[in-house]
Amino acid sequence: MTEKQYNKDSNIDKEDTSSGEVITQPFSPNDIEISNPPMNLGDLIDMIAYGWIDFKTEYQREEDLWDAVKQSRLIESALLGLRLPAFYFEEVSKKNWKIIDGLQRCCAIRNYCVDESFALCDLEFLKFNGLKYSELSFELKRDIRMLPITVNVLSKGTPDKVKYILFKRLNTGGIELEPQEIRNAVFQGKAIELVKEMAHNNWFKKVTRNKIPTKRMQDQDFVTRFMAFYLLGYENYKPDLDNFMNTCLEKIKVGEISDDTIATMKEDFSQSMILAEKIFGNDAFRKRESESDKKRPINKAYFEVIAVSFAYLSKIDSNRLVANKDYFKRLLMDEMRNNKSYNNSFSGGTGKRESVKLRFSKFNEIIGKALEQNN
Repeated sequence: MTEKQYNKDSNIDKEDTSSGEVITQPFSPNDIEISNPPMNLGDLIDMIAYGWIDFKTEYQREEDLWDAVKQSRLIESALLGLRLPAFYFEEVSKKNWKIIDGLQRCCAIRNYCVDESFALCDLEFLKFNGLKYSELSFELKRDIRMLPITVNVLSKGTPDKVKYILFKRLNTGGIELEPQEIRNAVFQGKAIELVKEMAHNNWFKKVTRNKIPTKRMQDQDFVTRFMAFYLLGYENYKPDLDNFMNTCLEKIKVGEISDDTIATMKEDFSQSMILAEKIFGNDAFRKRESESDKKRPINKAYFEVIAVSFAYLSKIDSNRLVANKDYFKRLLMDEMRNNKSYNNSFSGGTGKRESVKLRFSKFNEIIGKALEQNN
């Protein structure tokens, strides 16, 4: 991604993943087919009632995030004849559309017009508080059903990489999707099941002290980042970071990564987490310049470097690093304190080629020095 993306959770360090380069991902316009069927709100209500709208899709996080007041005001907008924001769906079949954008609006429409699970409340302009859908007059129900809506339907068969780009650009809702949430929608199957499995790794949870949020799939984003650099290698990194991670998932999905390699990666990931626990304890993956520093949030780029570098170590080298862990950590703090470029590679422009190369090469150089201690 070329724009700045900052983690909002206080347990995760701020990060600017911009690469400083203009990245193009060309694809044929023939790969994209978006239709705009003429519809009114009544058509959507009927599709929801018939079960043709899929609310349980990986594109979204949770249903029913809006309270009754916000849902009521959406219905009030319809009663006032105000056009609603556009809806985006992916066509699975003629009778199955997945929601890409507009989940909370669809929930409000379902809850009021189909399930009648709430009554209108706290309206700003109309005096229909306390009324459920069935209690509205015929004329009012007609006004709701006849409201024209804008519906965009992405045809089935669209390539995954094109889907990812489109979903990211179509992500216009009030609660913006995280990149990993979009990945979980696009790369469903073997790749995402593997990510989910590794995100439940007990050692990963232990060493991070369960501080990485799961609600917005942040834990899966960490794992995907590990997988990309472990399987593709930092030497082969090309901006941007999103595309690098997506390329890894695509290779797994289409079978370019063997089952033996995946099995080895899973074992190496566990061993890496165990090693991080032995060396850093509850300070793992947190930037530190001195022993007196306050404990900082977990840093994604530092996690990526430590996890991948540790995963490649032999059992002998792992044991030697544990034996020399105090010296190793001192070297890391010295480098973080004295080398501004190295320090910045973990927070500013982390998607730049030179930042990726610097943080991996320097970290492995420090590992090498620690392994040579007392030899």
